[in-house]
Amino acid sequence: MDAVQTLTNALVVAAVGAVLAWMLTGFRRELREDLRQLRGDLAAQGAELRGEMAAQGAELRGEMAQLHTSLRGEIAELRTELRREIGELRAEMREEIRALRSDLTQVALAVGVRPRAQNQ
Repeated sequence: MDAVQTLTNALVVAAVGAVLAWMLTGFRRELREDLRQLRGDLAAQGAELRGEMAAQGAELRGEMAQLHTSLRGEIAELRTELRREIGELRAEMREEIRALRSDLTQVALAVGVRPRAQNQ
């Protein structure tokens, strides 16, 4: 009787083992399939993100180029304005120097200084 009971127990354990092995094989297959699908989804999202990043990079490069052009224009305008103002200041200084020379000449003549001989 013990042998029959042992044999029965062994058959039950073997059957349960076989059922568990079959279930585990199906689970492993499903897990592999899910992993393949996740890798595919991840690759697709990576490609999509790379495309979006490339588009954003191109847009930023365009905006930077516009800003660069705009800044160059503004700098050129400021240079022109600065040159004009420097020219005006030089003209004012020349006029002031002429007036000062004229005043000094009149003072010198008033005190009796003779004019210098001019080189010709």
